Amino acid sequence: MSLAVLAEPNLLPMLLEAVMLICFGIAWPLANLRMLRTGRAEGKGMAFTAIILCGYIAGALAKLAWATSAHTLPAVFWLYVLNTVSVAANLVLQWRLARLSQTPARSLQPAAETAGGTASST
Repeated sequence: MSLAVLAEPNLLPMLLEAVMLICFGIAWPLANLRMLRTGRAEGKGMAFTAIILCGYIAGALAKLAWATSAHTLPAVFWLYVLNTVSVAANLVLQWRLARLSQTPARSLQPAAETAGGTASST
């Protein structure tokens, strides 16, 4: 790539934005896979993920607003959409795994034994 191409006013910022979105776009699916594999959603809260989701939605809406005046949709818009879907999946996984961890485990012991003793045969 020639340096003259990077001299175009909007190309370098959009290229750097795309690199950032690609890096985050790789991280979120990996986090989702880790949660699916371990069955745990530890390390970040749902509020944190919801704030990030709002940020991606705002970024996508900003690109749509820009497209209305420029009459062209920037390619990075689709990276925002992809990341938004991935972060939303992460939020759903966090919610689901948190609910599963709060559900009391079913006992494998018979009811008579869990009631405080062994069943007597009289």
